[in-house]
Amino acid sequence: MAKIVAKPTYEKFIIGELQRFDEANHIYSRVDRGEVITQEMIPEGESSLSAVHRIFTYDPNRKNKRGYSRTDFALRWAGRTIDYLVRRNLYGRENEPLSPPVPIDDVQRMTNLLKKTAKWFGADLVGIAPLNRIWVYSRWGDHSIQLGLGGKIGDPIELPDYFTNVIVIATEMDYHHVQRSPAMDASTDLGYSKMGFIAPTLARFIQELGYHAMPSGNDTALSIPMAIDAGLGELGRHGLLITEKYGPRVRLCKIFTDLPLVHDNPIDLGVQAFCEICEKCAESCPGQAIKYGDRIAEHNSVSNNVNVLKWPTHAEKCIGWWAKNRCHCSTCIRVCPFNKLDTRLHRMIRWQVNYLPQFNRFYRWTDNLLGYEKQILGNPMDEF
Repeated sequence: MAKIVAKPTYEKFIIGELQRFDEANHIYSRVDRGEVITQEMIPEGESSLSAVHRIFTYDPNRKNKRGYSRTDFALRWAGRTIDYLVRRNLYGRENEPLSPPVPIDDVQRMTNLLKKTAKWFGADLVGIAPLNRIWVYSRWGDHSIQLGLGGKIGDPIELPDYFTNVIVIATEMDYHHVQRSPAMDASTDLGYSKMGFIAPTLARFIQELGYHAMPSGNDTALSIPMAIDAGLGELGRHGLLITEKYGPRVRLCKIFTDLPLVHDNPIDLGVQAFCEICEKCAESCPGQAIKYGDRIAEHNSVSNNVNVLKWPTHAEKCIGWWAKNRCHCSTCIRVCPFNKLDTRLHRMIRWQVNYLPQFNRFYRWTDNLLGYEKQILGNPMDEF
């Protein structure tokens, strides 16, 4: 059971004034404009305007290597279908409300309806927070624009003043597909397309009620701190959101709106204390991109935010491994002890991690003993 807290758990690690992050400094944008990875490592072709996404191209020289077959990559590209359409047409854009606003006498009732509707559309978790504009990107970067969002690279991002709330949605990634990583794991791509359906659909629902709503995936603003503000989880050593039910095995999207809603409180899952002693993600990272030891204030490059104590991910090492691997990697998700199926046993252990942290080293040891972190390379289509 999560502890409800007054302030998000990252706040005690802020040591200076936070600055809005420039999306041009995102590692994907830097790769897309020709930095970080040599051009010979990026396949040619028209599969995507983004150099980052062209990395994930089938390599016939590895056709006999398990997890890298033509079928594996076909599943990956198919899973992305809706995501690409939505980026070109819906994300980062706002349609005007379609009618006068519906009067709302009971904000809690509207909040309950909004969350129920989001889950009906396919959301697994829904949280609501006041919009903290420090998490909004300062400018559009190469990656968003090359994948089809409106505007130009370098244009400033200023959300209209009437946006007061952010709705953050998490969708679960398939547990068994994630176990395949660092081989091709198409659940990542399917997750992006689920985001691409849920966020614009819920935004349209809000617009039909007469309120402003703008859907967003990874664009426009930093999703993880907004998700933490909305009570969906905490930040882990690997730089990912850790949720109570799914651990880090989620993808995030969001909607900016002026619809009156009740805000959720941040939560404490015991993640900070556990990540301090665990280091399994750092040990297992194929690119050695995750920091061991204590949190630090320094950053590895412009792709890290500053003025907060954390375990900064080495973005260049991470994306460099992707280029060598020719597909994205979810190994840090796979090995994370919080990545478990939602069973009664695992719910009990999560409670103990939160309320009895003195046993954290024992829980980590038993996680290794039981082999939860092992890669399992089944046929991705077996379950179908």
